[in-house]
Amino acid sequence: MSQSLSLNSQNKYEIKVYGQPDDSWMLWLGEAKATVEIVVDDREMTTFSNVVMDQAGLVGLIRRLHGHGIVLLSIRQV
Repeated sequence: MSQSLSLNSQNKYEIKVYGQPDDSWMLWLGEAKATVEIVVDDREMTTFSNVVMDQAGLVGLIRRLHGHGIVLLSIRQV
């Protein structure tokens, strides 16, 4: 049975950003796990998995990324 989606439901996401944010990011993302890999041009991409939040938290996170000049590559609900 699938979980019903709403603005307030807690959902799990995978978030990919360009570069490697510092350790303070883990405080923003709770129980998330970070994986760093090298991509084209020998640059780094960080994947945060197991990010659990509602839509308001997700919008706040996107705004925070933008405010810190972090390039967002993708967000995927898992």
